[in-house]
Amino acid sequence: MPDTLTTTAALSQITPLAQKYLESLPHGRTEGRQLYRGPDGKVIGDWFGLGLASAFQPIVEAGSRQVVGHEAFLRSASPDDQGLSPWTLFSSAADDDRVIALDRLARTVHLLNSIVGGNQHPLFLNVHGRLLAAVADDHGRAFRRVVNALDQDAQQIVIETPVDASHQPDLLTFVLRNYRNNGFKVAVNIESIDQWRQLAHGVWPHYIKVDARKLGTGLALLEHVHTLTQLSEDARVVLTHVETPLDIPADLPVLLQGYAIAHPSRGVEGGLIV
Repeated sequence: MPDTLTTTAALSQITPLAQKYLESLPHGRTEGRQLYRGPDGKVIGDWFGLGLASAFQPIVEAGSRQVVGHEAFLRSASPDDQGLSPWTLFSSAADDDRVIALDRLARTVHLLNSIVGGNQHPLFLNVHGRLLAAVADDHGRAFRRVVNALDQDAQQIVIETPVDASHQPDLLTFVLRNYRNNGFKVAVNIESIDQWRQLAHGVWPHYIKVDARKLGTGLALLEHVHTLTQLSEDARVVLTHVETPLDIPADLPVLLQGYAIAHPSRGVEGGLIV
């Protein structure tokens, strides 16, 4: 079933504040401006001369394959580049201040492109592990100001923490609480069911994401998924890295994400197709 982010579909859905802001952006890279519009109307972030674009990967219901969310990824705005690893960007940042600045720029680019594309599903946005430790004050407050300025619903944004954060329960609890207090939904990435058992009594995410490849195959996979859904309480379980088709019973309440569903796409020409 198609679920495409298209500029045309978005024209009647953009809020007046978001429309005004998008119209204020220059077309093409401009000295002194960190955001600009590309030839296709998408928003590009300027990181010391490197153009940062967005790609979106759908998250679907296992049974119906209905799209219920999109996760945003960084990509190079240059058509000559095959891809862009955000880890390379973050590791190249000289200090924590730059890590924070790049992280927030990436999330702003993704939010704006989600608006331009007319996305009506929850938007999953990653935060880098270094940012979690570097920010000493209220996590989510600065980004909430961006969301408010564009008149967007924070409840439609899911802040996703990396696997590394799940090895630091106290920090993870603090960070998730702050993002929730700022109105966002939250997702955690875990490595195993045992790890979730250790976290379950201290963190309360809306989504629990786990690499499907780490849960085995066949009946073992189904048993592990069933156990995780039983332990998840109100959180939705998302199986990530679904690279080959999975035979999931329709009554098993899990979500799927991976190349077997759809590759990340800028969504300009029907890329987000399930």
